[in-house]
Amino acid sequence: MRLFAAVFPPDPVLDHLALALDAVGAGQALPDAPDGRRGSPRWVPRDAQHLTLTFYAAVPEGAVPELIESLGDVARDTEPFEVRLRGAGSFAGRVLWVGVDGATDALRELAEGCLAASVREVPDDVRPHRAHLTVARARWGRSKVSRSRDAYRSQLDPAARALAVYAGPSWTVDGFALMESRPGEGPQGGPLYREVERWRFAS
Repeated sequence: MRLFAAVFPPDPVLDHLALALDAVGAGQALPDAPDGRRGSPRWVPRDAQHLTLTFYAAVPEGAVPELIESLGDVARDTEPFEVRLRGAGSFAGRVLWVGVDGATDALRELAEGCLAASVREVPDDVRPHRAHLTVARARWGRSKVSRSRDAYRSQLDPAARALAVYAGPSWTVDGFALMESRPGEGPQGGPLYREVERWRFAS
């Protein structure tokens, strides 16, 4: 099973973000690549938008109960904290993300706790890094548009620039979930997520 731990923002936060995404063309066709490649980005469905804490990759089904027990311990040791979505950017022009502000140290500690709960070693390339919420994935990355060394462009760049000043409402993170990811089974050929277990923090 491909599993990951994540925080899912509440509806008012997603409502606010949806308005900002609509303003930058979410769900609409975007210009093709300068070199002629075609294909609009894949926008992440609202119910799949989340903050990844730890990606465990493939976990044997027999090891899932142990992981659930360990994550339950993490939840019991964590107190609620406040964050908000703020700013935006892209990873190599391929992934459009919205950043996180507020109690980011607490969010990082939670991610580290979820990582420590893993029943096996997690590869370095999927370990926790800058907290973010992915909103779109491009079909192609940045393309060179002139001989200038920095003249590269991605179809996600305009949205990333527009969302750079985005600031959403604060919310209290009071729990997290363990999710299963099924690649290719979701909308637009994206992953399908299924909740395995959910926890609330001690208050």
